[in-house]
Amino acid sequence: MDGVLIDSEMYWDDSWKKFFDKRDIEFNKKLKAEMVGKSLRENVQFLQKKFDLSDSVDELVEEVQKETDHIYQEVSKAMPGAHELILAVKEKHLLTAVASGSYLYRIELVAKRFGWDQYFDVMASTDHVDFVGKPAPDVFLYAARELGVDPEQCIVIEDSENGVKAAKSAGMRCIAALDDRWSVGAYRDADLVVHTLKDGTVKEYIGI
Repeated sequence: MDGVLIDSEMYWDDSWKKFFDKRDIEFNKKLKAEMVGKSLRENVQFLQKKFDLSDSVDELVEEVQKETDHIYQEVSKAMPGAHELILAVKEKHLLTAVASGSYLYRIELVAKRFGWDQYFDVMASTDHVDFVGKPAPDVFLYAARELGVDPEQCIVIEDSENGVKAAKSAGMRCIAALDDRWSVGAYRDADLVVHTLKDGTVKEYIGI
């Protein structure tokens, strides 16, 4: 969802920077690459251990959650080409799922806010897999099971290196839709790399 369907990653960067500035920690691309795609709880556990933070995991989760809820409620916008691609996929009667590291309530909020809730057959979150995020394939495999399809029948669209790794680990094909503002890492394992969902090769690859 984040960075593929909605333009939210830059707001997340701002929120994480506030979090790190408060603790006199440098927020850089290397650290961001380690975090992207994971669940919030995973990231907080990772940061607590890495920087020996005194706050509990629950306290840190609550802090970041309060700081970032507005991203989903108000400020994020649909990524260019996202709505058109969703409609094109559903016109071909293909099954669809959102499989995200975000909380389920945020996925549902975004889907309703942009009028996409009627177009997705499954909304899968790390809530469903004990908050295990990418690069583990768990959320993608959960989505496939809920759709009732084999992993090899699935095409994932991702914007992060961890997301691409998760998709390939799940045995799925993967389109990397990158954005120069936030996409970091290597995407050599992706089956197709584009820089916008408006790129015609996305529909060609999906077969719609």
